[in-house]
Amino acid sequence: MNNTTESNFTIDLEKQLFLAYYVILIVFTVAGNTLVCVAIYVDVRLRSPTNWFIASLAVSDLFYGLAGLPFRIASNVTPMTSVAVCSAWIWMDMVCAAASMANLAVISVDRYMKITKPFCYHRNMTKKRSLLAICGVWVYAAILATFAIIKWPGAKGVVIDSAQGLCRNDNKVFYTVANIMAFLSPLVVVIACYSLIFRTALIQFNKMQHLIVSTSSKEDRRKQKSVVRDFKATKTLAVVLGTFTVCWAPFFIMFTISQYDPNYLMPLPIKVGMAFVYLFFLILPNLNSACNPVIYAYFNAEFRRSFRKIMWSSCDGKTQDQGSLKKRRRSSATSFFQMTFARRNSPQANGNDDKNHNSPDDDKAFLNGDTTFTQV
Repeated sequence: MNNTTESNFTIDLEKQLFLAYYVILIVFTVAGNTLVCVAIYVDVRLRSPTNWFIASLAVSDLFYGLAGLPFRIASNVTPMTSVAVCSAWIWMDMVCAAASMANLAVISVDRYMKITKPFCYHRNMTKKRSLLAICGVWVYAAILATFAIIKWPGAKGVVIDSAQGLCRNDNKVFYTVANIMAFLSPLVVVIACYSLIFRTALIQFNKMQHLIVSTSSKEDRRKQKSVVRDFKATKTLAVVLGTFTVCWAPFFIMFTISQYDPNYLMPLPIKVGMAFVYLFFLILPNLNSACNPVIYAYFNAEFRRSFRKIMWSSCDGKTQDQGSLKKRRRSSATSFFQMTFARRNSPQANGNDDKNHNSPDDDKAFLNGDTTFTQV
């Protein structure tokens, strides 16, 4: 009896902890990625093809925070009973994961073109082509997610585990192919691109340093700053890629193995096996969507400046309005006394002082904040 009570208490505590974790993640994921999208939209200096791809990545994380995480909260509170809801959850998860990895692959190709072929970059990577690439990413993710919820021959498809109320998709052949297409293949592309990027960036940076030593013209200094800026941007995106890989690679590997051997963790001690499941299935993959805005704010000076500007403008909006109103009132008072002094000291004011004084209506309008007075 005591063991059963203790077990139920442990399960309830785990559910409450994960519920609090998911709620906190939703707040940070939605707020952070919304801030990224707003910054790119309002800051003209951030409107570049690379940042359009970053905005697309932020949108995929934002969708996951708005749709994927609420499904997890609902399944944590009440058992899953609807196959349609389960299918919608699987579809949304697949769209967000596939779009995130595809966006990272597109970003890596974009950075490769920017670093290795800087003179042809702006001619080749136009706004129209970048938007077409983003549309292609989302169409690809939607098609792949649709295949995920189709019941393929020899598979059970989307099912509800009635004993535990869990949502499952028994489709091991599809998930094996999907993991290769949606994770391993883009990962190979990304690693290859970034390897070439860093090799080329280091060569260019060393050449530019030698060039600056021999000459100090403004054009050379401008080129050096451009190379350094591109290198820092590439480093930031490499951190984004590394974070994504650390958060998702164990999940994809373990998930693929579980499709063929559901009991592969059984030889491990129970606590170790549960720790693996919690860390690599529930914590890290969900945490990734909230990490990217923090990375941009820490590593990228342009995003950090834009974030600070947006937050200060939103927090100080009312204060600035009140300050400007007080300033207008002070300006009105100054103008009033200056005009009165000018009238009383002007040659025309002798004998006509009563004529040129403001009327009682003007004085009342001034006290109400009106800046229009009788002309001298």
